[in-house]
Order: sequence, then structure tokens, then C-alpha cells
Amino acid sequence: MMMLYNLMMNFFMAVFVLSLPLIYLFSDKRRANLLLRFGFGTAWKAKKPGEKRIWIHALSVGEVRSVVSLVKALKDQYGHVSIVFTASTRTGLETARQSFIKPGMVDQLGYFPFDFGYSVRRIATFIDPDAVVIVETDIWPNFLSEMEKRWIPVVLINARLSKRSFKGYLRFKRFFSTVFSCFTEIMAQSPMDADRFQGLGISPEKIQVTGNLKFDQAVEDVEDSFIPAMRERLNIQAQTLVWVAGSTHEGEEDILLRVYQQLKPKYPDLMMILAPRDPRRCHALLPHIVSMGICASLLSQAPSLPNEIVLVDEMGVLSRLYALCHAAYIGGSLVSEGGHNPLEPAAFSKPVLFGPDMSDFLLISTLMKDHGGSKQVGSETELAHELDILLGSQDLQNRMGRLNHEVFLNHSGAVPKIVRNLERLHIV
Repeated sequence: MMMLYNLMMNFFMAVFVLSLPLIYLFSDKRRANLLLRFGFGTAWKAKKPGEKRIWIHALSVGEVRSVVSLVKALKDQYGHVSIVFTASTRTGLETARQSFIKPGMVDQLGYFPFDFGYSVRRIATFIDPDAVVIVETDIWPNFLSEMEKRWIPVVLINARLSKRSFKGYLRFKRFFSTVFSCFTEIMAQSPMDADRFQGLGISPEKIQVTGNLKFDQAVEDVEDSFIPAMRERLNIQAQTLVWVAGSTHEGEEDILLRVYQQLKPKYPDLMMILAPRDPRRCHALLPHIVSMGICASLLSQAPSLPNEIVLVDEMGVLSRLYALCHAAYIGGSLVSEGGHNPLEPAAFSKPVLFGPDMSDFLLISTLMKDHGGSKQVGSETELAHELDILLGSQDLQNRMGRLNHEVFLNHSGAVPKIVRNLERLHIV
């Protein structure tokens, strides 16, 4: 199976090379990291004699944010250990740069290699890690095989297997059993995830349940001055009701805009802070919203007049903006994108609404819903109904927000468990 996988990768490599001119012409996103992920143009610093180096990798924005508290704990307790951090996407690397560089929590940042043998070997040689920590789901056979050849331990932390992924892996159980067996240890988010890894044929001795890092994700450090300053910047008055819709996807914004227009006559002071998952989409959304007769602006423009809708076109600010809201909506859930992290508003004791697809955050969303702090809606009509009820009752907002914060506090503790396991494995 590994031979077949590499034949497929070589085929994709050939297609990729032939497509390079088009990629460079039409894709800013790919052009930004293409050569770096092949191992060219990188500037990895060589390891010093006697230096212990850990390579931590997270796929994109959500995974990067979830691991911040762990990286901080490792740096606080093991400051002598050098940490190299990689991401696979440009937005992931930008988030890592904002999260880690200024506090000095990591020593180097860069892109994870494409899973071609040459790319993996080249970047692995540059970094020369003593151990590798992979966060959640970014699993590549050639990379794991190369680490195994080099006798470098690799652990998978905050590991999860959705029902859909588990069924997909089962179709090629022998292959994926071999791939996952390359891990020195798998630290699963929940007993359900652990059972699914065992169902793939992974030895129970290799699996530990350590909990979900997202519950340990530190509450965004919001300075005392942030809320009044942002309220002034956005012209949020005492009577303004703020609805934050975060991490939305294409096809979802139109639903939210219709809901906003439906509720606006009843709540004339209603403002929506709309944050697309990809902030660059804001520039296309703005004229569309204005064409609907809605007063809107970009956050970066620091509007001087009250706006009905503010589009968040800046990276790394959404989680703090939840502190301003009376109600939060979690994007990627009314369209089939698996949802996003509902703990960000919960950390600020905010009530939360989300759509039917929260498959990427199933445990968290279920806990919040069952505890009474969140509501799951199945349609545009249901969203409008539940949001109407929320906006009309400050007591309900406070009660649901408090219940969400209880969930946030009561399920923390993954960081110390993971650190203890890393100590046991002599990785730190």
C-alpha cells in the first residue's frame, strides 16, 4: 500500500509541476508557500551542539490556537528546549506568528513540507528534531515513515477521529493501521476517539485519553482598555445590541444577512459583527452588503459613523470581539463545513447559537447544548427565531452565558496531562 501511495504522490507531483505556471499566475495563496513547502528558500537555523529540539506542527488556524496553552506551558517549564513550529497554511502560519513570536514562545517558524519523499527529507534534515508533536489531524504517511527511519519519536496530541473519517479509514484499514502505528503515542481527545483508533488496529498501549486542548485554550488576553476602546471605535452605544457571527463560509453570509434584515425592524439598534473564516473575502462581501441597502464597513477602516454591519478583515481579532457581543453565532455550521470552535465566546460567558453541522466540534457543542448555554438550529427560520428570543431577554443572555462558561471551566486539564506524558516519553 505504501508503494501505491507513493506512485499516486509521484503522479500528483507530475501534475503539480505541469500546473506550476497557472498556480503562480492565479493563486496568491499557493504562490506564497509553494517553494517553501518543497524545502526551497527556507532559512532554518542549524541545531547547536547539545541543543534539544522539538518540532511541533499544527495544520491551520484552529489547531494553532488550540496548542498555544501547551506551547506556553512547555516554554515555562522547559525553557532550555528549542521549539520549532510549523503550519500547513498561510493563515495558520500568520496565526502562529501572532501567537508565538512576540512572547518568544517558539524559536523558529515555517511551513510543513509536502508529503513527497524529497521535500520531507530536505526539511527534516534542516530542522533535525529530537522529537515531533503533531496536533489533531495533519497526518502524512511519508513524513511518518521518514521519522521512523530516523528513530525520531512522533506523538499525536489532541487526536480525534470523526465518524466520517473513521469510516473512510476503515476502507483501507491495513494501510492506515500501519500509518498510525508509526506514532510513538496517540493522545486522544475522548474515550470515543480512543475507541475509534483501536478500531483501526492501533495497540491500546499506544493510546492515552488526555482531553481536549481547546478547553485549556487560554481566554484571549483582553486588556481592560480593549472593550471601551473597541466600543468607541465601532460606535457601539449603550443601547446597541451586538451579534457576532464568527468564522462564516461562502453561502452562509447570505443566510445571516437575511436573518439580520428580518430582525432589524424589531431591534433597530442591532449591529452584526461579521467575521468570514477567510478575512480576504470581506472586500468582495462589502459591496454585496451595501447593495442590499445595509450600512456596512470594514473593521480596518475604523468607521466614524454607526454601522449596521462591520466586516472583520483583520486576522487574530475575532476571539476578542466575542467579548462585545450579546449573542454569538458559530460559522461553518449552517453549511457543511463542520463548524468552528464555540468555546471562544463561551470563555467570555456569551450565549451561543450554531447550525446542524458541528461535526468537527461534536463533543464540545454537545456539552454546551446539553448544559443549556447553546442552541442548535436547523435552518434560517430557526436561527431567526432563537436569535429573536435571545436578543429580547438580557436575563436569558446572562443565564446561557454563565452555563457556557461552566462548561469551559469544568472540562479543562488537557495541558498538564499531555506535558506529563511527554515527560514520561522523555520528549521534554
